Amino acid sequence: MRELANRSKQKGAALFLSLVIMLLMTGIILHGARASLLDAKIANNGQHAVRALMAAEDSALAGELFIEVNYAGAPVNDLSADSDDGIYLNNEVTINSVDWYDYASETVGEGEYARNYIIEYLGPATATNGSLSVGAGVSSDTRYIYRVSGRGASSQGAARVVQTIFATLE
Repeated sequence: MRELANRSKQKGAALFLSLVIMLLMTGIILHGARASLLDAKIANNGQHAVRALMAAEDSALAGELFIEVNYAGAPVNDLSADSDDGIYLNNEVTINSVDWYDYASETVGEGEYARNYIIEYLGPATATNGSLSVGAGVSSDTRYIYRVSGRGASSQGAARVVQTIFATLE
């Protein structure tokens, strides 16, 4: 008899309390799932940014190799913006706003692995000190300075541009 009397006094409090606890746990689980999904998206975007940066560095290196193989000393070809060789004079290309498809840029690779680079000839320089005097030759040798801009993109649209300064000797 006492059990029956105790049950009637509870009036569903245990059921109500368990529903509130279950509702709170559901909210915590949904919040954790949402945070986990956001973390996965952030990591994915970071991975695409790193791929684009690696592709841009690879593009710049391809441009440097192109200079090393084809230009020992001062360039002798047409360096005007109308030229189609992908080499321009200083300040003819504004890399921050350039449409890489409007300019004659060299492309290495195909499809997702395509790398673009633009080469700007900055002119001759004679280095007496500093970083230009490091390397082959003596400090009084004339060096021909180029700026190589390499562009890389990931399959998800992340894009990066890397610029290097490259010098050749006569």
